[in-house]
Amino acid sequence: MFLSKSSKSSGLSLLVGVVMVVPPVAQGVEFKISGQINRAVLWADNGVDDEVVHVDNDNSSTRFRFVGSQDLGNGFKAGIVWESQFESNTSSGLDIPHDSDGDSTFTERKLEAWFSGGFGKLSIGQGDGAANNSSEVDLSGTSVVTYSGIGDMMGGVRFVTSAGVKVARINDVFSNFDGLSRNDRLRYDTPTWGPISLSISATNGDAYELAAWLAQDFGGGNKLAAAIGYVDTQDRGSAEFEQWGASASYLHSSGISLTVAAGNRDTDGGTDADNWYVKGGYKIGKHAISLDYGETDDLAADGDEFSTWGLGYVLNAYQGIEIYAGYRNHELDRPGVSLEDIDGLMVGTRIKFF
Repeated sequence: MFLSKSSKSSGLSLLVGVVMVVPPVAQGVEFKISGQINRAVLWADNGVDDEVVHVDNDNSSTRFRFVGSQDLGNGFKAGIVWESQFESNTSSGLDIPHDSDGDSTFTERKLEAWFSGGFGKLSIGQGDGAANNSSEVDLSGTSVVTYSGIGDMMGGVRFVTSAGVKVARINDVFSNFDGLSRNDRLRYDTPTWGPISLSISATNGDAYELAAWLAQDFGGGNKLAAAIGYVDTQDRGSAEFEQWGASASYLHSSGISLTVAAGNRDTDGGTDADNWYVKGGYKIGKHAISLDYGETDDLAADGDEFSTWGLGYVLNAYQGIEIYAGYRNHELDRPGVSLEDIDGLMVGTRIKFF
């Protein structure tokens, strides 16, 4: 599959057309600032070494954002999103032994402008690709510490042999095959038809993403959310691949939830990798708990079998204040190599400001 030059030209024409038809307004765009601090203590054990490290929890990083919008009349709106993250010692990037504060990184997340109306929504700039988060739908209430993107907790830690020889990182052998995350792109979202909407985006290197989304509230506390996304990287980056990823999550009025995810990546050069993930959860009052399990096969090398299971707990102590804990075990079976398991325990808090 590919996007033709005429398709890309049509997207640009749509953007110009939207700007031309909206009426002029005198007042400027009003905006507000919000964000969060998310800090944790992480114990990591690769089977030979173990370490206690103070980290920024990359499941939902420390960040701030400016968002604003303006009513343009005739059903049209325009807006901006500027979101950046500022992490000190990110949990997903460290390995052990680790005896320093690590790097402090100030990076962009979203720098985009958008227009919306009866036609849907058109976004331009740095932001979510159309398929981003399509493998990460989760209604369990514990995603701040555990969700299908399990590498965010400690994905930089390497598997080692009993002699201490380092082999591969968790993030080398695991993926939930989500979209291309945030990138400089042109994205279009359709209007919502009942519970369903569609999205498409094109970015540098002629890469593109497609996705379909479902969000259904049945009332009485019963909810269903699901998504499926497709990515073709075309000429973007050194690793060219096609992949799909999907997820679904159901929350029952009793507080019980079930979340599933699956995906596949076909890389130019022959690698064909698969992933699946399942999670059971329970919410009661301010508390949410979950148990999950997942596998990724053949991602870094043919014959690799990576598996993981984890426990998560979140206390919604006050509005915007969460206290959480999570444990995760990681195992890699690689032909001809005996590797130690990796274990991790994270305890921390996320405090949001509005």
